[in-house]
Amino acid sequence: MNSLRQRMLCTLGAGIVLCWAVCCLIVVLVLSQNQTGIWDDRLKSVAVKIMQAIPAGKKLAINHGPALQLPLDDLDGIDPMHFQVWTREGDRFELQVRTPEAPATAMAPAFPTEGFSSAMIEGRQWRAYSIADRRGQIYVQVGSPQSSIDARFQRRAIGFVAIVTFFLLLAGGLMFRVVKRALRPVNAVGAELRARSEFDLRPLAPARLPQELAPLVDAFNHALARVDRAVQAERRLVDDAAHELRTPLAALQAQAQVALRAATLQDKDAALHKLLVIVERSSRLSEQMLDLARLDAGGAGFVPVPQSLGALVGHVVHEFEVTAQQSGRTLRAEVSDCEIACDVDGIGILLRNLIDNALRHAGPGGEVVVACARVVDAAAGSVRLSVLDDGPGVPPEERQEIFRRFHRVGGRSGKGAGIGLSLVAQIAALHQASIATGPGLHGRGFGVSVTFAAHPPLADD
Repeated sequence: MNSLRQRMLCTLGAGIVLCWAVCCLIVVLVLSQNQTGIWDDRLKSVAVKIMQAIPAGKKLAINHGPALQLPLDDLDGIDPMHFQVWTREGDRFELQVRTPEAPATAMAPAFPTEGFSSAMIEGRQWRAYSIADRRGQIYVQVGSPQSSIDARFQRRAIGFVAIVTFFLLLAGGLMFRVVKRALRPVNAVGAELRARSEFDLRPLAPARLPQELAPLVDAFNHALARVDRAVQAERRLVDDAAHELRTPLAALQAQAQVALRAATLQDKDAALHKLLVIVERSSRLSEQMLDLARLDAGGAGFVPVPQSLGALVGHVVHEFEVTAQQSGRTLRAEVSDCEIACDVDGIGILLRNLIDNALRHAGPGGEVVVACARVVDAAAGSVRLSVLDDGPGVPPEERQEIFRRFHRVGGRSGKGAGIGLSLVAQIAALHQASIATGPGLHGRGFGVSVTFAAHPPLADD
């Protein structure tokens, strides 16, 4: 049962049924305990009053004629009590007076015993009370059929149960309306969400909902915000990809046409060489766009583990050695034993973009140095990764701007797409690392330093 309304109503219904059963049991127990006592008190009270009404010292006049007729025919409301008056003559007891419905034999046959008794008389069970005067000459017995007592008890019990049932049904109806009214805002929110368009990710207004649902609404709004950011990032990625790939694709088409129309083999080779350069740039751009998409998705799969930064630097530098040699650049690594907690794939992307950016801007015959070492003057201990080149450098006023997406330094539009350093900034943020910029090698060029929190040295295997 997944419906909140059904759960609440079933719980309330079960509680009401349980309360009804408990109340009925209590009513039956209380009435059954009190009914006999109350009825016995009535029998005793009537017997005492009849005895007090008999004149003392006079012999009762026996009259066996018909009883007087009452003016009312409906006697259903009268308590079904009957009495007998017995007199004692020696060892014999004679019935002097009795009500018409009273039996001809004693209702309490154990003369001269006084008090309460139950006996089967003429096929009916009777409950009676017997009392005698001080001389033991006159006995008054007041009794009632047990069936009449039980019927009265049943009527009272049914009345009490009916009252309890009525009020519990009334409470159940009120609870049903309260539950229905309380869940009405939830249904309204559901209808509103179903009526929204596909990309309508506005947060829900919690004011109309019960306060108990506020944490759920806040979590749902947080999830909507994350989905909205992911959708917006996807839209930006598509727009940026369309914008950035338009120029390389047009250049590819142009160089392909030049190669097809080349009159000499040398012209064809030159056109194909330019075509290859454009393909390499487009490949690098597509890889950066994919990395950017993964980071915009919130760093999905980001798992920091203890890792030797020096080993990572050496591995990535080795990847670029052939590229550096072919382009006439010098690339070397200066590493020391330093460990950080990082995502290996993320640090690989960071290193590749920094090294690629430095090699492209160093120029022919240029030099690029990748270094990592512990920061000596840091109180808490940290590790600094630096990538330095001896190229033309970046003006101080633009050194912070280059980490914005698609920003290019003035006059260098052909060097890159402006994505690499923005990836570096995002990966550094995921690692809670800080970035600093400054001059490069030999007092010129450009340098980027990324400072990470140090991790305890890794144990040797």
